[in-house]
Amino acid sequence: MPAGLRSETVRIGDAVVCVFAGDLVLDSEPVAARALTDALDGRPALLAVDLSGVELFTSTGLNLLLATRRRALAEGVPLVLVAPSPRTVRTLELTETDALFTVRATVDEALGQHRPSA
Repeated sequence: MPAGLRSETVRIGDAVVCVFAGDLVLDSEPVAARALTDALDGRPALLAVDLSGVELFTSTGLNLLLATRRRALAEGVPLVLVAPSPRTVRTLELTETDALFTVRATVDEALGQHRPSA
């Protein structure tokens, strides 16, 4: 694993949370792509992508999120970005892709707002 990105995937009930920390750039893209692909392969009820620890977010990271969004939509899996770092938010705003993503402040908030009602 490149030293620039740490990845952890956690299953919480029927949801999956992928947590990334470090730099989401060209060299680290395979690590993030594998985590997101594996998460979607499990057909979760929700995929939450925690970006709070991402320090550097380039077009590579953006393209990965857009590809993940396309696949999630095609498979009916809600995708939520959790606490994107200020630099990540800025990239989303500059590229006018921020409106394409649901963003929540915490994992708990993301999970709570996507639970099926009883």
